[in-house]
Amino acid sequence: MPRYQPGSSLRAAKELYLEVTKEPNARPLVVASWQRSIEYKVKSGSLDAPYLENPNLDSPLARAALPILDRLHKQLADDPVSTMITDRDGVVLSRKVSHEGLTTHLNRVHLAPGHVFAERYVGTNGIGTALASGRPVMIAGRQHYVEDLRDFRCAAVPILHPTRRTLLGAFNLTTVRQGSDGMLMAFARSVAAQIEGEIAAIGSRRERALFQDYMEACSSVRPGPVLALNRDVVMMNEQLRAAVTGPDHYVLLDHAREIADDRRSEGTRSIALPSGRVAELRVRRCRREDSDAGAILRVRLIGRSRPGPAVSAAPARPVLGLVGSSAQWLRAVADSEAAFSAGTWLHLLGEVGVGKRTVVEALHRAHGAGRRLEMADVPLSDAPAVTERWLHDISELLAVPSTVLVLRDVHLLGDRLRQRLRSLLMHLDGTATGQLVMTSQPSMVSTDDQLDQFCGATVEVPPLRHRYGDIEHLARLFLRKYRPSGESTFSPEALALLQRCPWPENVRQLEAVIRGLARRPSGRMIDVEDLPPECRVSSHKVLTTIEALERDAILRGLMERNSNVQRTAQDLGISRATMYRKMRRYGIVPSSLT
Repeated sequence: MPRYQPGSSLRAAKELYLEVTKEPNARPLVVASWQRSIEYKVKSGSLDAPYLENPNLDSPLARAALPILDRLHKQLADDPVSTMITDRDGVVLSRKVSHEGLTTHLNRVHLAPGHVFAERYVGTNGIGTALASGRPVMIAGRQHYVEDLRDFRCAAVPILHPTRRTLLGAFNLTTVRQGSDGMLMAFARSVAAQIEGEIAAIGSRRERALFQDYMEACSSVRPGPVLALNRDVVMMNEQLRAAVTGPDHYVLLDHAREIADDRRSEGTRSIALPSGRVAELRVRRCRREDSDAGAILRVRLIGRSRPGPAVSAAPARPVLGLVGSSAQWLRAVADSEAAFSAGTWLHLLGEVGVGKRTVVEALHRAHGAGRRLEMADVPLSDAPAVTERWLHDISELLAVPSTVLVLRDVHLLGDRLRQRLRSLLMHLDGTATGQLVMTSQPSMVSTDDQLDQFCGATVEVPPLRHRYGDIEHLARLFLRKYRPSGESTFSPEALALLQRCPWPENVRQLEAVIRGLARRPSGRMIDVEDLPPECRVSSHKVLTTIEALERDAILRGLMERNSNVQRTAQDLGISRATMYRKMRRYGIVPSSLT
C-alpha cells in the first residue's frame, strides 16, 4: 500500500513512483496517472477490476474494430501478444489472443471482456491511462500502479470519432515479452488509425443511406414536412423549417433525437408542442445491410397555435397544486390521479428529479383523507438481516388498508431481492391491503419487469426538457418560494436561456439553480450574467460532483477570457486538444457565452 494519502501532491506521487520503479527519470504523463491512482484510493497490493455483463458490441466502435481484430488475430497466430478493444469507460469489449500461456496470465488478472480497466479501479495501466490522458501511452512493468499487472507491457492508443473527435474507446496491445517499445507503440498506432478509418467509412455509408431515403421522402408526390436524423446528421426540408419555429422547433428536434437513438422506434406517435399544436410523426428506420442509419420522420401538424406566447398560459391542475400546462404533464397527472383515487396500485416512471414524489404527495393531499403516506427506499445493503427487515416492514405497512406506501427507486433492486419482493406482493395480491406506489427510472426498467404485473396503472412522468412551456412558471414559482418578498423577476433573456437549458436533472436541478440565485444579493432584475455556468451548456448528461466542478471551471474561464479557448486552456493547465474534448463532453459552445 502507498504511504501517500488522497490529496497528495504531484511531487509526492513522483517520489512514490521513483521509489517503486527505480527508474532514473519519470515521464510526467505516467506520474500524473499515479497521482490520480492515489486520489482514487486504488490499492496497489490487490487488483479490483469490476465486471459488467453483456458489454455493448453494437456500437460504431465495436462494429468497426471487431473485423480488424479478427484479421490481426490470424496474422499474430502463436505470438504472445493480445489485442483488445475497450469502450471509453475502460470496459474490455473484445480480446484476441492465441498463445495459451498469455491467455492464462491475462485471465489471472481479469484482463478479459466485460472487466473495467479504468484508472479509478486499477490505477495506472495502458487502457486506463490512454483513456484518462487522451494520448497514446506505453506502460511497462513497474510503471503499472497495481503490483499484479507488473509482468505486462501494454501499448494503448485512444480511438476518437473521425469528425467530432470525441473519445470512443481505446485499442490496446499487451505482451509479457521483452522487446522494442517503439515498435509495439507504432503497431498500436497503426491499428487505431485503421479502426478510426473504418468508423469514418461506416459513418459515410450511413450518411449516404440516410440522405438517399431523405431525398426519396422529399421527392414523393405529397412530401409534406420531412425530418431525417441520426446522432451525427440532421436534415429537414423547407416545408418543415417554415412550419415549425421557435419553441416548437426545439421541442420537436429534442423528441426526434430520442426517437432516432432508439432503433426500435417505428410507426406513428404524437407530440404536444408548446404552441398548443400536436405534431404527428410517422417514423421509418433507414436500414442498409443490417445497419441502422437513422430515422426518417414525416410530420403532420394538427391544430392551431394559441394566440400570444405559449408560456403565458396559466398553469393547470390548481386543485392538486401542481404547476404545469404541457400536454404530456397534464396527461401524466390525470392518469396518476385516476389510478390513485380508485385505490389502484401505481407504477410511476420518470428520470431523476422529474417530480414523481411531488405528484404522489399532491395526490395524497387531494385524495388521501384518513390515509397515512409512508415512504420506503431500497436497502443500501444486501446483507440478509437488512433485507429481511426491509421485507418485513413492507409486509407490515401493506397489511394496513389505510396506508399508502411509496416504494422508491425499485430499479435499484438486485435480482434476488426483486424476486423476493415479487413473491411477497403475490402473497398479498387479492387480500385487503394498503395502496402501493412504486417509482423508478425508465431507462433502468426492462420491458418485461415482473413487478409491473401487480400495478393496475403505469404512468411515465415527462422530463423537464419536454415541458418547455412550463419552465417559466416553475422558475417563477421557485423564485417566489425562496424570495417571498416578490421584489425580483427574470429578464426575458434570462428566461430564454433557462428554457434552452436541457436540465439533465430536471425540476430538481431548476429549483437548485433558482435557490442559489435567491441566496445571492442582486438587484430587482435577474439577468443572463446572474445565471450559473450550468445554464450555458447543451449536454443532457447527469454529471458527478467532480465533473460538475470541472465543467463550471471551464465555463468560468471561457467567460473571463471572452471565449478564448487557447488562453482558457493555458489558465487551466491543460492542452487545447484536451480543452476541446472536455467542451464537447459537457456540451459547451463558446459562441453562446458572449
